[in-house]
Amino acid sequence: MKSLKYILSFSILFLLSSCISNTTTSSPKIEERDHNNSYAYLGELTPAQEIVKNELIAYLNDLESFNVDAIVNKTYPKLFNVINEQHFREYISTMMNSKDIVVQKYDTNITKIGKVKAFSNGTKFCQVDYDSDAKILLLNNNLYKTETSMNYLYDVLIHKYGRENITFNIKERTIEIKRGEKLILIKEKDKPWKFIGDNLNYRRIYYSVLPPEVLSNLDR
Repeated sequence: MKSLKYILSFSILFLLSSCISNTTTSSPKIEERDHNNSYAYLGELTPAQEIVKNELIAYLNDLESFNVDAIVNKTYPKLFNVINEQHFREYISTMMNSKDIVVQKYDTNITKIGKVKAFSNGTKFCQVDYDSDAKILLLNNNLYKTETSMNYLYDVLIHKYGRENITFNIKERTIEIKRGEKLILIKEKDKPWKFIGDNLNYRRIYYSVLPPEVLSNLDR
């Protein structure tokens, strides 16, 4: 299950969950709040990129609220050739049931929409970037209950995300983490757009998952 967590790290919340796996078996839940997805100036978008932007905004809303059915439905299905779909679903579902951690804020900001590339077999794909900003409250006082253990967690997160991206408040027991994220959107002929994460963990399994025309055209 630990290796599964690393592969499923498509959001900051999942990455934080793997950091605390030695101290708690629970996972974060999210407070009810308005969506705050936005996007920077993206330049003049083509009609195809506008479609991608709308698909991405809808997906980020699903991700923010941990809409399990929608996330699974929008995930590129060949990912489940190497990851058990039920485990994937159950892992996401645990995020809503924690008494230890609550996500007070999870905002996203779309920063780049790449060129939409189309192939003769009807497949299209696009690479996108967005920033995430998550603020997590540690509810359980037995979780990182000493200043030493909190400082250890702070050091771990600084190493992973950079000092400039971490805001720690030991007194209030809150952690705010900002980071850049990447996704690949794939649309096979006569099918809806699907999503797959673009990071080092996913790239290790790309050759077992992605169509060859997409693999040969990744620009980063």
